[in-house]
Amino acid sequence: MAWVAIDESGKEYVSVSKPCRIWPLGAWSVSCENNFDVNVVELPKGSIEKLIGRKLTWDDEPVELKEE
Repeated sequence: MAWVAIDESGKEYVSVSKPCRIWPLGAWSVSCENNFDVNVVELPKGSIEKLIGRKLTWDDEPVELKEE
């Protein structure tokens, strides 16, 4: 599946593996699961809210997108 998250500056991202926080950079890393060969894509603002039905912030954990 895919994961969505928002960094400290409010940028929205989708990745193929669950990201983990990088302190104190205010960013996410997708290499925390020993999977260094993954893609991360920045999304347009508002995309995550449309996908999951609620807003995310930096304080929230990443959300996994699941098939219905």
